[in-house]
Amino acid sequence: MRLTHRVLVAGHLALVLACHSATDPPTPSSASEASVSVAATGGYGGSGANGAGGLAGAGGEGGNPCVDSLPVDSAPPEKLSETGLYADIAMKQIAVAVRAFTPRFELWSDDADKQRWIYLPECSDIDTSDMNDWSLPVGARLFKEFSVDGARIETRLVQRIGPGDHDFIFAAYLWNDQETEAERVPQGQADAKGTTHDVPDETACRRCHGSEPTAGGRPSRVLGFSAIQLSDESAGFNLAMLVSEQRLSDPPESNIALPGDAAQKAALGYLHANCGHCHNDTASGVAQVDLNFWLDVDLSTVASTPTYLTTVGQPTTLFKDQHVTARIEPGKPESSAVSFRMGQRGNNAQMPPIATEKVDEAGLAAIDSWIASLSP
Repeated sequence: MRLTHRVLVAGHLALVLACHSATDPPTPSSASEASVSVAATGGYGGSGANGAGGLAGAGGEGGNPCVDSLPVDSAPPEKLSETGLYADIAMKQIAVAVRAFTPRFELWSDDADKQRWIYLPECSDIDTSDMNDWSLPVGARLFKEFSVDGARIETRLVQRIGPGDHDFIFAAYLWNDQETEAERVPQGQADAKGTTHDVPDETACRRCHGSEPTAGGRPSRVLGFSAIQLSDESAGFNLAMLVSEQRLSDPPESNIALPGDAAQKAALGYLHANCGHCHNDTASGVAQVDLNFWLDVDLSTVASTPTYLTTVGQPTTLFKDQHVTARIEPGKPESSAVSFRMGQRGNNAQMPPIATEKVDEAGLAAIDSWIASLSP
């Protein structure tokens, strides 16, 4: 019974995780080509009678109420050990109700190593009635840890604390040198712990996630936990697992396939993850220009993607440079604003404009390869 699963999930999640770890298929040769094996997952199915909406306050078998493992915070905790991520922070033991995941396409963070986790309240589902913008339940928490040269620098928290569009809290926690605790730093920290890594202030968090007026972001406020980003069997807690555990109100029938060949998928996915959270056509996106790098789940051809339609052969709106002839000039990366601005740092041409001080050479090469392949 589904409700019984929810009631008991906190106690049995360690076993579930162990089973998944033991039976996960090997990483596919191309993450963009990954697909769900119905035989491996038990198949995609409906979410049952209680699939649409949460189960908070519902009674389980025998009248047992469903109880979430973590309460909803009203403000960011001051210490990372108080956020629910760790069962034992000194031993780096992750709480049993917290699941690790990896986005299919990662955000560039100046070569920092990252780990990500999510806590989903046991008594609620994810509202996936809009498959392009999931609505996480109240109480959901996402964590992202940044390490440089093997040392933990910071861990970030995003938590939904209410049903409203802006009912989210954001926090960054700076690790001490012993890595026994991390303290909240609302104002951020430049060159944290003697590295070139900058811990963002909380206003910068809202600028990217979309809780800041006229900034950027998506209505979901969550940027790397989505249908497209989890359509990868190597992603840890992925789309197939969410469906098999009946955590989605409207489960898809399969993983989300992107259009194009491997090189096209790589370029589109990179721009989706690194540019689409600001440049999209939602009310949360940057309104100054009509760029749209966000990929929807139902795209069938590269030429039908917003990325292609708003960049290829399109003139620049605000950015003017003598070397640039279009947002993307087919066959000519050197004349394309997208490529030029990705290769800039420390000036007004830089893209992304914040949270990076180093050019992503591999990402830029993927974009240049795609632009060079386009017919003039």
